[in-house]
Amino acid sequence: SFNSKTGYTLRSARPLSPGINVNHLDPGQENWYVYNRASFTEAGADIISLALRYQSEAVISTAEANFQILAEIPSTPNNPAAVMPETVGAGSLSPVGRPGLTETVWSGQVGERSDYYVRVFNNSPFKLEYTLEAKAETSAVTGAIPAGLNSLINSNEALSARQMAWSLTAQAVDNMTAVQAAQWMQEAQAVGWLVTAGTLPDQVANPGDANPQTLWRLTAQAIEGQDAQTAAQWLIQADALGWLTIPPGTLKNPNEETLQLDNSGGDEGGGSSSEPEPVPAPPDEPEKDYIPVNIYPNNPLDFNFHEVNSGRLAPDGEHWYKLQRDDLDEDLIENLDLTMFFTPSQGFLSNKVNFEIFPAGQYHIWERGDADYMENMGAGMWVSRDKDPLTSERLWAGSLVDGDTYLIKIKNGSPEVVDYYLFPNDVWNAELGNPTLHKGDASHGRVPFTAPVTRSTGPVEPGSGPPEAVELKVGTTTGELEAGEEMWYKFVYSDPGNDESADQDFIFYMTNTPLDDIRARHADFEIYPGSQLHLWVRGTVDELDPLGASAPATFAQLDDERSLQVLWSGQLKKEHVYYVKVYNHDIGPLEYEFKIKTQ
Repeated sequence: SFNSKTGYTLRSARPLSPGINVNHLDPGQENWYVYNRASFTEAGADIISLALRYQSEAVISTAEANFQILAEIPSTPNNPAAVMPETVGAGSLSPVGRPGLTETVWSGQVGERSDYYVRVFNNSPFKLEYTLEAKAETSAVTGAIPAGLNSLINSNEALSARQMAWSLTAQAVDNMTAVQAAQWMQEAQAVGWLVTAGTLPDQVANPGDANPQTLWRLTAQAIEGQDAQTAAQWLIQADALGWLTIPPGTLKNPNEETLQLDNSGGDEGGGSSSEPEPVPAPPDEPEKDYIPVNIYPNNPLDFNFHEVNSGRLAPDGEHWYKLQRDDLDEDLIENLDLTMFFTPSQGFLSNKVNFEIFPAGQYHIWERGDADYMENMGAGMWVSRDKDPLTSERLWAGSLVDGDTYLIKIKNGSPEVVDYYLFPNDVWNAELGNPTLHKGDASHGRVPFTAPVTRSTGPVEPGSGPPEAVELKVGTTTGELEAGEEMWYKFVYSDPGNDESADQDFIFYMTNTPLDDIRARHADFEIYPGSQLHLWVRGTVDELDPLGASAPATFAQLDDERSLQVLWSGQLKKEHVYYVKVYNHDIGPLEYEFKIKTQ
């Protein structure tokens, strides 16, 4: 429970419930749980599997947020003093975690008379909401399943021991050739690791009866080429399945049989062992498919003032750069132009890709997890000058304080993978080439992208907001609005035949007529510069400031006496983006006719 006053110390630990335990942790906080065999209703359960899951866009290591298991033996007549709890395990990073989710798992025995404590801690600077799943099972040979593997099929279907065995097999043979994988699986079936659906019960081998050297060799081949965390998790899960039932007393020199054969003087094959020769695992193949990574301001990229800054962004991905302008002159204020090209250009979805500039003094806002509250000092403005339909452009021109540090955030809010190219100048056209493919490195804050699971996946309604605005052209546009409804348009004017002036005079007329034949309805429109798109995207809609708004056309001669007309006249810049909001602030439906004329 979020409001419980217990669970913050070992002695006030709350009981661990079977299934999902939901809670949260503030920075520096920890929660405690206690369990024993009596905590679970499963008859004969002597193994528990725990899985801790939480979401965070920041890079949080297992040293900062994880759980530990401590064991305490209660007092008895022969031992009146209870033994102080000692740590018996900790969560290991799961290799099968879903995108967007950090998951650590652990499985272990539950003693008959012992109490166990689970300490969930958060030493990161971010608040975490987590789930701790507890699953009790019988002994490993009957198919205990670590809770972290439940997601391999889906959240409603638990893995059987056979399915878990095939999962471990797939990991083991991932780096092997077809011949090596076939040999490994044949031996794994022979020692009882793999049991196919057609195997009769009396034909199932017991791993405890197998040659220990065979078990160790198969284990070594399975984890060869894996990183330490993945290998450790594979061993934990294999042990829970009963694959590693090797008593210490059966260990022997792995070279003993070879030495005996060499000293026997027998002919070739006369005294050969039934064990096949170990097959070394092949080296890791080079990476073929690039996975875009997120780069955050805790370890940003250095902005290059002499060359293009490029990269590849996954859907909803972001890259951060650190910029410091210092040309060693006497000018305190430095002018800077930034141009970004990105591809592909996907219609109105391209409005979801842009860059923003922040003073580095706002880094603490991101660090505490309130990135949405950062306020930029500038953002890219839509331009279209290279006449290339496959690319989109963003331009920012402004001034920076000499020697100060700034952060540049490039965000891909579209559902497509995007390549971007950020130039330190006002660039009209450029040969883009291939972008820099930044590699994932958690120690440098560069991790494979994980999409926020809370993001809406519903269909986008055209005209529901500036990012989804419908194209508006010179001429007549019609539509209908329900009471309180609004419609957004995007207007860009181009006049290739007249380059004498960058400005153009316009008159916008809008005539609305009620649909229910009751009375005249009231509708208006407002015009916003495209540079304010970021205010809408980050949710500060109340900061939008129109450059113009409609006013009643008092002397308009209309065919329908129920109709009302409003208008606006003024100058707009060519090749610039403007957003027009049409809204019905009356109590009934209406139809409207929007007419734009040049002067």
